[in-house]
Amino acid sequence: MHFVENSHVFCYDNTDLVIGGIRVDQITKKFLGEFCNSYEIDGKEEDKAFEHFCNFCCVNRENGIVDIKLEEFSTGKNAQGIDGIGIIVNHKLVTSVSEIEFQIQNSRMLDVNFVFIQAKTSSSFDNTLMLNFFEFTKSFFGDDASEFTTQEVKDFFEMKEYIYNHAEYMTEANPKLSMYYVTTGKWTGDKTLTKVKDRNVKELMDLNIFSEVRFTPCGAAEIQTMYRNTKNVMSAKFKFEKNIVMFSDEDNKSIGYSGVIPFSEYRKIIIGEADALKPVFDDNIRDFLGDTNPVNKAIMDTLKTKDVNSFCMLNNGITIIADKLTMTGTTTVLTDYQIVNGCQTSHVLYDNRNIEWIDDLLIPIKVIETTDDTTKNRITKATNSQTSIKPEQLEALSEFQKGLETFYSTFPEEDRLYYERRTGQYRLESIPKTRIINIPQQIKSVTAMFLNNPHGVSGNYGAIVKKVGDKIFNPTDQKWIYYTSSLTQYKIEKLITNKVIDKKYNKSRYHAMMLFRMYVSGKKVPRFNENKMETYCKKILDVLSNEDQATVIFAKIVEFIVAQPEIDFDDRKTFERKETTDLLIGRYNEMKQYIAK
Repeated sequence: MHFVENSHVFCYDNTDLVIGGIRVDQITKKFLGEFCNSYEIDGKEEDKAFEHFCNFCCVNRENGIVDIKLEEFSTGKNAQGIDGIGIIVNHKLVTSVSEIEFQIQNSRMLDVNFVFIQAKTSSSFDNTLMLNFFEFTKSFFGDDASEFTTQEVKDFFEMKEYIYNHAEYMTEANPKLSMYYVTTGKWTGDKTLTKVKDRNVKELMDLNIFSEVRFTPCGAAEIQTMYRNTKNVMSAKFKFEKNIVMFSDEDNKSIGYSGVIPFSEYRKIIIGEADALKPVFDDNIRDFLGDTNPVNKAIMDTLKTKDVNSFCMLNNGITIIADKLTMTGTTTVLTDYQIVNGCQTSHVLYDNRNIEWIDDLLIPIKVIETTDDTTKNRITKATNSQTSIKPEQLEALSEFQKGLETFYSTFPEEDRLYYERRTGQYRLESIPKTRIINIPQQIKSVTAMFLNNPHGVSGNYGAIVKKVGDKIFNPTDQKWIYYTSSLTQYKIEKLITNKVIDKKYNKSRYHAMMLFRMYVSGKKVPRFNENKMETYCKKILDVLSNEDQATVIFAKIVEFIVAQPEIDFDDRKTFERKETTDLLIGRYNEMKQYIAK
């Protein structure tokens, strides 16, 4: 396996890194090289690598998420004025209109943050480039997309249009706009540049479509800090004055505290940089259900009446599990933590965080330190007992996930993937992020490749789970299915990232995975629990292990998809339609002949 650290561009020695004629400082060079290795990016296109690096850091700063598909935030080759766009809806990164649709259906609200990035390797901030960034941003929020030449920006434009066409769901405020202008130099507060910034921020606010416009100039020091923060384990430091010890289990190295804290302290647990919610709800079974949900509406009504006592009395409280809990006096530090119960309450409190008196609101809270998976699972089951998920289903899911993690670890280093069944479990390890497979990714790859449902994986985790039901993660399933689908997705996405396959065909990758399986191992899929499924999957793995052979097949499959006259890559819904899947399956024999040519 050829890793980027062997590249002539991003080796960690004392040679200069020059991008676009500009010498990059040693620390930024080190971080950029580390980032490229982590995402297995071919370092030959230094400008593009730097754009990916900046997009990653800026989007992470706004949302705290590290599981980012880099290509999904790129504006494409030679895009005008804007190098990266991230759209955050209801605190979730979205990459398609269908994902926004799901957010509206799920929560009946729209809380939007548009993140725009311009990344330049110049050693100073340029007046013309800054103006260019502002002008194309204004054009983006106009009515005409024809000014933009790349399909990527046009897709983002369509998402923007969909959001504003559903403004009735913006129940709290208009969208925010967060702009980042990144260079390898230093922002000195130059008067001319500051005037340009202030004037254009005002002009954007005068459009009356934003609740806030924030322009952040980032030099080398700022982008270095942002990158460091992407690697930090989630932590929070707060005062926990009113608490009691619930239990202490020395055998399992567990301890739990119960009590109340004011919101002035709780905000330190849930709110991070850029005034954004921290990504600490991944282990909570339910996503935020929106302001119109009866329970959440009741919480909001209580807040509006300033009935502090009722809130503390009626609310079920928050449950937090941390790998490490340190208490010195009343000062408490949580390290590597997740909120496993209290997602709804936390979101409502966040949405009302600016109420004048809210810092005095007392919140019931349980904080538990444990690294024992069994204990974590028991707590998760207990605190989510009111959901539609049965305890035995949770336990079976947990046991199957453990088995998958072990199964993944049995494969040789060159094709090693790492199954992440617990949020952030590999954060501190030097593992390429592209090789870490979390549960939502696993669901997508299996659904697309082995359930002949590539059209159904365009939504987010919650939508897909509803679609596949109990068809996956059954105790008797052959685990080969899961690893094989993940490795197939890893291989094709790497070809797209490194431009072996053009990025504009990225939206067909799930269909290509399905066709790859059919071509290599046959159209008919064995039952998931059949012994012959192992043989079926091993045929696919044998081909994937031959990089040249796999590359040719993937490229031919994508060519075949492009060659179908009924398939329009400019139509965003093409690959979300079952008709597209049925069409390609129906032309299985033609595909085999095409590849064999």
